[in-house]
Amino acid sequence: MTKARLLAITFGCLLRGGNAATLDSEGLELRKWRLAALTGGLALLAWLVERSGPTRLAGDLLKVGWWMVALLTLSAIRNAARAGAVRLALGDDRQKFSFGRMYVVLLVSGAVKFVSVAGLVVGEAAKGWLLGRRVSGPRAASTVMVDVLLYYLTAALFTLGALALFFAWSPASAAARRAGVAGAVVVAVGVMLGVVAFRRRWLGARRIVKPLARWHLVRRPETIERIGEIDTQMFGFHERHPGAFRGILALNFVAHFLAATEVLTILWLLGFGGHFGTAVVIEGLTKLVETGGLVVPGDVGLYQGGTGLIFHLLGYTVATGVAVGIIRQIRSILWAGIGFLFLLAPGITLKSKETGEAS
Repeated sequence: MTKARLLAITFGCLLRGGNAATLDSEGLELRKWRLAALTGGLALLAWLVERSGPTRLAGDLLKVGWWMVALLTLSAIRNAARAGAVRLALGDDRQKFSFGRMYVVLLVSGAVKFVSVAGLVVGEAAKGWLLGRRVSGPRAASTVMVDVLLYYLTAALFTLGALALFFAWSPASAAARRAGVAGAVVVAVGVMLGVVAFRRRWLGARRIVKPLARWHLVRRPETIERIGEIDTQMFGFHERHPGAFRGILALNFVAHFLAATEVLTILWLLGFGGHFGTAVVIEGLTKLVETGGLVVPGDVGLYQGGTGLIFHLLGYTVATGVAVGIIRQIRSILWAGIGFLFLLAPGITLKSKETGEAS
């Protein structure tokens, strides 16, 4: 895949709702469904703005004003923690990526994820491609898988902690508490199933390839061997690199708590005050909203609606949650724009390990 191809994919995602796997062959019905998802999200956002009061939301945005620079700085530190975690996931190949290069990889893949439907799949595929410019294919794939698994493990644990705080401090109704218990059970069961699946190697690429090879869809022995190498590097990572494994967990938790700090900062800027525990609860519950909004590019509408509901459960108005959601999404849009600037800049993204030419 060339840099021009990645650009075509990402802008195709933005303009048509395509993704890396099906941009060339997707059917008209699928494109219509994706366009409907984006249209529905925009319609929901418009309705939320109307219900919350455009004048009030504009006033909240003006309260932030140039403090958006501070929010960007805070998220830049969070991105640095995430870039450090991905770099540690490279194991013995981490020296092939400077911290600055890894930061660029994170921004570019984040931009692709932000504008695309099924953004997690497309964004991580873009990250793997960028890593593969300097390391082997199996190493790039295993790095992405280790990073994704550990990030979402820490996110799930962070959410469980947030739900515990929600039960302890929230003045929510009995119905809201029952919903919180149900959410906690779902997250806990998901974490346990994920751990079991990892220990028994249910998540390995080899399990996908075996039936494909049986059906003669994968025939080249070297392909099967490379996929086996991915599994070996991924499942043995915590044993071969225990220090890096602990470092990834720590950096991901730092990133989650920095996101909660961003929530607290926005609340103070809007004049609501609050304490860090409230911000942790909001951020933890917001992660559930982000997981449910993967079908809409940028989580447009769904993210603001979800944050509005969360704030309502915590005793704030829905309009306050919508305002916080919009402010945080503006920050995401700015970072996505920076990521696309890196992607567009000639020779700045990465260089190929084989030729040394600009990618």
